[in-house]
Amino acid sequence: MSLLDVDEIHTYYEHSHILQGVSLHAEAGRITAILGRNGVGKTTLIRSVIGFTPPRSGQIRFAGEPIERLPSHKIARRGVGLVPQGRRVFPSLTVQENLRLGALPGRAGRWSLETVYELFPRLRDRSGHYGGQLSGGEQQMAAIGRALMANPVLLLMDEPSEGLAPLIVRELERTMERLKETGLAIVLVEQNLPLALTVADAAYIISKGRVVFDGDPNTIRTDDEVRTKHLGI
Repeated sequence: MSLLDVDEIHTYYEHSHILQGVSLHAEAGRITAILGRNGVGKTTLIRSVIGFTPPRSGQIRFAGEPIERLPSHKIARRGVGLVPQGRRVFPSLTVQENLRLGALPGRAGRWSLETVYELFPRLRDRSGHYGGQLSGGEQQMAAIGRALMANPVLLLMDEPSEGLAPLIVRELERTMERLKETGLAIVLVEQNLPLALTVADAAYIISKGRVVFDGDPNTIRTDDEVRTKHLGI
């Protein structure tokens, strides 16, 4: 059963029609990858779900309830977390302060400062360091940990491997697999195709604001025509 249902949404930036009838579904305990060339609307889809750029038409249902007209803070309180593109760690706050910013009062769950440190022991070692002193990989850990502090049931991840070294990308892969095992639903926007196809249980390809592929990630991996036509590789 789907946790997130996006049905025929149309999202604009002023007069630019970015998403043109996009539909997708994401289930608990599964990673749903959103793929496509740069500029096709992947980040706009994430922004539509979290409420930053609401669609003008269509419906977004989370746990069966419509959320497309809710402000982003209410969507977050319902259990939708975001790991934004570029990480957005506050450079003048310590690791611990960055993590605590993600907590939502009254929303309980498995994630706390201690369990985030168990997932990312490096953050415990760096807890007193400022965000601006962290490496790219450490900043990504902090961004994921901050999102988990809100105890989401759906996690939106926008380009989490961007700018990371291959060794850190492999650690990110293992982290996503561990999060999936907890029952978390993950919607992953990712340019790193090998990473996305390794972790994904379902995949969508967006082109020019429309879904042009919806199915098994193995099809993308094995079908040269799909990759060439829709991903340009």
